[in-house]
Amino acid sequence: MLANVLVPLDGSSLAEAALPTAISLVRRKHGHVELVIVHEDVPYEWEGYEDGPWHSMPESTQVHYIHDKAKQLSGARDMTVGHALRRGDVADQICARAAEVGADMIVMGTHGRTGLTRMLVGSVADAVVRRATIPVLLLRVSGGASSARTLPLPFRRILVPIDDSPQSRLIFDAVTAVAERGVTELILLRVVTPVTAVVDTMFPYSYVSGPPDDTATRYLVSAADHELTGAAVDLGERTLCDVDPHVIVAKHAAPAIVGFAKQYGADLIAMTTHGRGASHLLMGGVAERVLHDAGLPVLVVRPARNAWH
Repeated sequence: MLANVLVPLDGSSLAEAALPTAISLVRRKHGHVELVIVHEDVPYEWEGYEDGPWHSMPESTQVHYIHDKAKQLSGARDMTVGHALRRGDVADQICARAAEVGADMIVMGTHGRTGLTRMLVGSVADAVVRRATIPVLLLRVSGGASSARTLPLPFRRILVPIDDSPQSRLIFDAVTAVAERGVTELILLRVVTPVTAVVDTMFPYSYVSGPPDDTATRYLVSAADHELTGAAVDLGERTLCDVDPHVIVAKHAAPAIVGFAKQYGADLIAMTTHGRGASHLLMGGVAERVLHDAGLPVLVVRPARNAWH
C-alpha cells in the first residue's frame, strides 16, 4: 500500500512529469504526496552548464516554486500535498526527506536538462537508488519540455526479473503497491546462464570454456522453472493479478531482460538492485545496465544490509 509518496522537483516540466503517476498511485489508497526541492550550491565555474541556471537562482525563487506547486496540486486534486526545501547534497537530501515524512516510495523523472532532471540514470537517480531504503520508481521522460506527460503512466504489463535468491523477491511488495487488480498483468522472469564444459589446458590451474553442456543447462532450466512456479503463486496471491512465469536462457542477463521487456510490451520493469543468485542482479551489473538501456520506467528496491543474513 502506498500511503505516502515523495516526488523530487527542480522547477522543470520534465521533473513535474512524474507527478501524474505519483498522484495516481496514492489516490488509489487515499494517500499523500510530498514534494521536495533541494538547493545545492554550485561552483561559479559550473554556471555555464545546463544545471547552472536553476541552481544559480535565488533560494527564495525555489521556495516560492515548491510552495505554489503544492498549493496548485492540492486545489486541483482535492488532496493534501506537502512540500519542503532542503539544502545540501541532492541525493542525500531526497533520501533524508523521504525518511522524515515516512514515504513508502520515491517517484522521480530520469531525463532532463536542469537540476534534478539531469537524472539520466547517472548522478542523482543512481545515487538515490543506491542510498534509498524504500522503493524508487524511475520514470523515463524523453524529448523536450513539451513532451512532459500530463496523464499517469499506465502499468498494464510489469516485468519482474528475479534470480534464485530470496532477496530478489523483495521487489514483490513494491510491485504489489503499483499493480492494479484486473488491470495489471505481471510477467515473472528468470534468466538462466547456459552451462559450458570446462576444458583443461596445458598450463597448470588454467581452464577455458568448452562446448555448451546442454544437459546441465536443461537441468538448470527445469529447476528454475519449478522455483518460478512457486514464486508466481506467491506474487499472484499478493497482488491478485495474473502472473505469467517465463524462464529463458541467455549468456548476459541485462540485454536479455531488456529484450524480453520490449518483446512482451512491458510498461515497467521491477527488480531488486542486488542479488546473490545465478543471474547476479547486482547494482553495477545487471540492474544498472537495465536502468541505462531499457528506455522504460524502472521500479527498484535495494535490500537492507541485514536482508543478506
